[in-house]
Amino acid sequence: MTAEVFVSGYGVFSAFGFGPEALFDGAFSGTPAFRPVTRFDVAHCRTGVAATNEQVSAGTAGPGELTAEVASACGRQALDMAGWRNPEELPLVLATKVRAPSGEAESPAEITEKVADRLGVGRPRRTFVNACCAAANAIIHGAQLVRTGTAAAVLAGGVFVVDRQAFSLFDAAQALAVDGRLRPFDQDRKGVLLGDGGGMLLLESGDSIRARGAQPLARVAGWAMTDDAFHVAQPHPRGAGVAAAITEALDRGGVGPDQLTYVNAHGTGTPLNDSAEAAGLHAALGPHAERVFVSGTKSTTGHALEASGALESVITLLAMRSSVLPPTAALHRPDTRNPLRHVSTPERAEVPYALSLNSSVGGVNTAILLAAS
Repeated sequence: MTAEVFVSGYGVFSAFGFGPEALFDGAFSGTPAFRPVTRFDVAHCRTGVAATNEQVSAGTAGPGELTAEVASACGRQALDMAGWRNPEELPLVLATKVRAPSGEAESPAEITEKVADRLGVGRPRRTFVNACCAAANAIIHGAQLVRTGTAAAVLAGGVFVVDRQAFSLFDAAQALAVDGRLRPFDQDRKGVLLGDGGGMLLLESGDSIRARGAQPLARVAGWAMTDDAFHVAQPHPRGAGVAAAITEALDRGGVGPDQLTYVNAHGTGTPLNDSAEAAGLHAALGPHAERVFVSGTKSTTGHALEASGALESVITLLAMRSSVLPPTAALHRPDTRNPLRHVSTPERAEVPYALSLNSSVGGVNTAILLAAS
């Protein structure tokens, strides 16, 4: 027998600040958080902006310590929101970054151990580093632990704080938007921009929630990970892996395309990614692809790399609970190939089911299906 998986608490961090209120006020109003980078020198780069939070600064601490601080703060938010009093009973599944030893002395596993010790959580303590799908992978792994009865509850998520090495890598690849705007699905999109972000979700079985007398925030109804193995960096042009992830997540949740209300797209603002994702949505949803609301919230938060799946799962949860859909900022000329029902301004809508999508290098794709509870 398998257990239903619920979200009973979460903590979130973005360029707008700590907590859901700051994120809602910024992302759901369609206000981009991009500003000149002052955390490190960007004079040599093609663009000098990112969605960075002024409250956090590396200072004398290295990027690993900053990541641990933010992850710990998000974890505390999640435990407090859920009213969870026994952290020692919780496994921790954390997504974080892999950087060259010259730029980051601590390994990803050491960062996870540091966060776990600060929160007082138990074991296992697991680390995911598979780039832009890492946090979604962490959440899916946590959901599997709860579903199979391996754990009654799991703390899962990820954190990324914009650092010199990641910024320089994207700049060297000429992937950053030189116009300082991240415009998912727009015909004039120029590329991606990075952003601080993080989220930690307390995933809990229905039995555990009922025993505690707690209230679930949403049900994790389905999930999937796929790999189209098309190219080391480019997505499959027809979105084969995206379509497969969407289809599997919906099937796992027993939900048809006609029941889906909202999709938080990966939407990086790059020509190849957005085209492939739109094609994948059409392949998976068929005629419903143009009826489901779609937004790309990286247009306001920036791309949080390894933490994207956690940050955007929280945004999707906020949309579900507030009945407000966050817009894709700076969307003026939507791509006409594989057209979608874009949210260009905040819209009110009831959201019984919603998907959060992420994709990564190597053809990896994830889909997390949330259901209102």
